[in-house]
Amino acid sequence: MASPTTARKDAAVSQPHPKATAVPVEQQVDKRPATPPHQLPIWLHSKTARARRLALAVSHHPGVVWIGWSARGWWHIARIEKGKLQGNFPHMISTAAKRVASLEDTPQHVQALSMQERFEAKYAVHKRKFWIKRAVAGVPVAGAGLYGMAEAGVWVSALYAMAAITYGVWRGRPRGADPGKVQVHAADGDPYPIADARNRTEAADCVRRALASEGISVASVEANRHHAWGWEITVQLAKGKPADIVTKAPDLETPLDLPENGLHCQPVRKSRGRVILRLVESDPFERIPAAPERKPNSRRLKDRQLVAYRMDGQKFEPSLLGVHVIVIAGSGGGKSVILRTLADSLTACSDVVVGDLDPGGNGLAPLAEALGVRAIGDDNMGQIEKILEQALKIAKARPLLFAKHGMQENWEPSPNQPAIVLFIDEYPQLSDRAKELAVKILQTGRKSRVQLVLAAQEATKDSIGAAIADSIALRIVGPCRRQDVVQVFGGGAGDQGWRPDRLDPAEGNAEGDDLRDASQAYIRGCGSREPMKFKFVFLEDKEGRRRSKERAAAGRPEVDAESLAAAKIDRFGATEADRLRSDLPKIVMMVRGAFAAADDPSFLYTAQILEYLARHDPNAWGTDRFGDEEGKVHLLAARRLMAELKLAVDGLDLTVDLSTVQGAGGTRGYRLNSIKQITGEPLDGAA
Repeated sequence: MASPTTARKDAAVSQPHPKATAVPVEQQVDKRPATPPHQLPIWLHSKTARARRLALAVSHHPGVVWIGWSARGWWHIARIEKGKLQGNFPHMISTAAKRVASLEDTPQHVQALSMQERFEAKYAVHKRKFWIKRAVAGVPVAGAGLYGMAEAGVWVSALYAMAAITYGVWRGRPRGADPGKVQVHAADGDPYPIADARNRTEAADCVRRALASEGISVASVEANRHHAWGWEITVQLAKGKPADIVTKAPDLETPLDLPENGLHCQPVRKSRGRVILRLVESDPFERIPAAPERKPNSRRLKDRQLVAYRMDGQKFEPSLLGVHVIVIAGSGGGKSVILRTLADSLTACSDVVVGDLDPGGNGLAPLAEALGVRAIGDDNMGQIEKILEQALKIAKARPLLFAKHGMQENWEPSPNQPAIVLFIDEYPQLSDRAKELAVKILQTGRKSRVQLVLAAQEATKDSIGAAIADSIALRIVGPCRRQDVVQVFGGGAGDQGWRPDRLDPAEGNAEGDDLRDASQAYIRGCGSREPMKFKFVFLEDKEGRRRSKERAAAGRPEVDAESLAAAKIDRFGATEADRLRSDLPKIVMMVRGAFAAADDPSFLYTAQILEYLARHDPNAWGTDRFGDEEGKVHLLAARRLMAELKLAVDGLDLTVDLSTVQGAGGTRGYRLNSIKQITGEPLDGAA
C-alpha cells in the first residue's frame, strides 16, 4: 500500500514533464531577531552588567572615595618630602657632570670636576640633615603610637588608621578647578586690578575685562604663567589685528593698575590672531647677576658668551663671529654699559683684536689696556679715519689668502690670525670720510672677520640708514625715540611689539630704582626674534680695569703679518702724525668724504662730488638750490663748490692749487692730492 508521500512521488515521476515556464522563486525570510557576531551569551552578559553596576556603585561609595582621596593626599605628601630631600642638587650635579664631560682635555676640566664634587658633598650633607630632622620629629610620634597599640590593642590601631585616612583625605580632596582659560560671553563685568587676581582663572578674567573695556574683541584669554614680576597671558583675538592691542597698551595699564610701561605685547608670528601679554608688576631684572668672570684668552670669537638676560629669565648668549652690531640708546639709556659688556666678552678672546674709536667721549676706558688700537676725542678724527682705512684694506685683502690657508669662504680667526672688531661710539659724529669707510667695512668685512660695533644716541637716516639696511645682523635698541625704532627695526616694528621707545632712561648719575630702564634693550638677531626686554649684565669700572690689566699681562693678539702685507700697510694702528686738524671747514670734509665713498681715486669728477653733496646735505646742495633752468644747475653748483673750497683754503692760510683737471670726455674734476693738502694727509705718489 502506497503512502501519500510515495504516491505523490510516483505520480510526479510517471507523468510527462510539462513545458518549462518562468516562475519566480519563493524565498523564505527568517524573521527571528538578528544576533550580532561576537555577542556574549545572555547569561554571561547579564553577569557582566551586574558586575559593572556593582563596581560603579562601589566606586561612588563614600568609604571608597575617601580612601582614594587619602591615597592621593599621601602621594602628594610623599612627593613634597621627596622634593625637600633632593632640592636642586640632582639637577646641579647632572649639569656639572655634563660640563665635566664636555671639558675633557682642557684646562677648565679640573675646575669643573671640583665643582661637581663640591655639589655632591653638599648633597650628602643636605640628605643627612634631612633625615636627622625627620628622625627627631618622627621617633617620638612613632614610639607613642607603638606604646598605645601595645597597651590598648585593636581600638587604638583603628583610631590611628582613621586619623591617617582623615589627614590624607584633607590633603587629597578635590579643590576648585582652575582651568586658567575663560571664554568670552555676552555680558562683561567691570575691569579690576591684576593684583587682585588670586589664580590663573582670575588673571585671565581680569585681562578679558580690561580688553573689553577698550573695545577689543577677543575669543579667549588664557593665563600661561605667573612669574615673580607678574603674569604672562595669551589672548586670542576674535577679529582685528595685534596692533589693536599694541597701540592701546598705555590705555590698558590703567584698568589693570600696572606701573607705567608695565604692559608688554608680543604678537605670535605663527598665529595672526594671538598676542602674548606680559603684565609687569615689579622689576623682572631685580636679581640679575653681574658680568661673569672671563679669564684672559679663555674664549674664542665663535664661542657663545653671556651678555644679557631676557625678562623671562632666559640667557642671551650670542656668538659674534662674523656679526656686525649696532647699539642705539638715548642719553641715560645705558649705551656705555652695553658696549662695555660686549667689549668685555671680546677682550677675553684669544683670537680678536679689539679697537675703540670714539670721537665724542671716553670710549671703553676701563678696558683700555686690553685693546689693540684706540683713538678717542673730537681731535682724533684723522687717527680714526686712518684705522678705518687700514681695516678696510685688510677686509679687502684677506679673501686673497683664503686658498693659501685652506679656508673655505670665510677667514677663520686664530691667535696667530685674529679677527678685528672695532667699537665706534657716537657714530654720527664721525667725519663724512670716516662714515664712508665704515659703511664699506660693513659691506665687505664680514667674510674677512673685520667687524664693527656701531653706537649712537639716535638713528638718523643720514648717518645710520644706509649702514644698517642690509649689513648689520645684531641690532640692540635701548630707550630711544619712536623714529629710531622704525629706522633700526623697520616700518611696522612698533605694531609688532618692538617698543624700546617706551623704555625710560636714567636721569643724571642715578642709582637703584632711579636707574629705571638703563641698560635694558630690545634685541633682534643672534637667535633673538621676539619683542621682549633684555638687560645687559653690568661690569663695574674697577672690575673692568682689573680684567683689562690681567688680559694685557697674559698677552693680546696682533694683526698677522700676512694680512698687513696683503693690504700693503706696515702696521695696524694710527700715529700722532695721523691726527687730523679739528678746525677744517665742513666743505673740505664733505669733499674728502666723496673721495672716500669712491674708494679714494686719484681723480674725481665734479659731477660725482656734487651728487655726493646733494645726497648728504640736500638743504645746502640740493639741485633745487640752483634754480630750475636746464643746463645751468650744474654750472652754478660747480662754481659755488670751487668758491667755497678756495675760501676754506684762504681761511686756513694754505697755498693749494684747487684748479680743476680735465678728464675723459672733456669733463672736469678735482685731484685727491689737492684735497689731502688741505686735510694734512700724506700725499699719494702716483697723483
